Amino acid sequence: MTDLATIQELSAAGRHQECLQACQNSLQANPEETYAYKYAGKSLFALGQLEKAQQCLVKAHQLDGSDAETVKDIGNIFNAIQNHQEAEKYYNFAIKINPNYAPAINNLGLIAKQQGDLQVAKQLVERARDLDPTFAPFHLNLCGIYKDLGNLDQALASTLKSLELKPDNPDAHMNLGGIYKDLGNLDLALTSTLKSLELKPDNPDAHMNLGGIY
Repeated sequence: MTDLATIQELSAAGRHQECLQACQNSLQANPEETYAYKYAGKSLFALGQLEKAQQCLVKAHQLDGSDAETVKDIGNIFNAIQNHQEAEKYYNFAIKINPNYAPAINNLGLIAKQQGDLQVAKQLVERARDLDPTFAPFHLNLCGIYKDLGNLDQALASTLKSLELKPDNPDAHMNLGGIYKDLGNLDLALTSTLKSLELKPDNPDAHMNLGGIY
């Protein structure tokens, strides 16, 4: 039987095939091991096996209905197939379990952004950020919302904060380059975009941005 800490470590490291094997080992020892179903579902989702992922996560939820993260992950599967109505239902259910569960609040904000409701998106993602200010993706998500609202100063501040927390994120450097370009600072736009390509050379969007700057 593989313990929870080992499975969590494999999952966090993106070693999904090893994580699945570890979960299988745990389930052989205890067919009702909740965390094994939960993390098997996470790895299957990461590997694109959405139907199997959903089966595992639903089983984990049946075994432990108090885990907001599992419910959020079921919502992520519906979000991945563009079923936003079902995704919203599960995100709201996760928030009902834990009213301060930032990932579900953030994901509701991103759906609102996709649907063009930028003010609601802003409120939700700002709330997620305030609940967990050390999680870089929340700041980066706010950058996109602020940019769509035309507030480049706030977009710039959010992107810089995300890079302070996670300096080697190529998407954040690319976004930073786009903001500097919109602000008319082409030297900094060029520097940021080249940094993004240094970290992720095969990003076509960054190459397009680079062409625009030149």
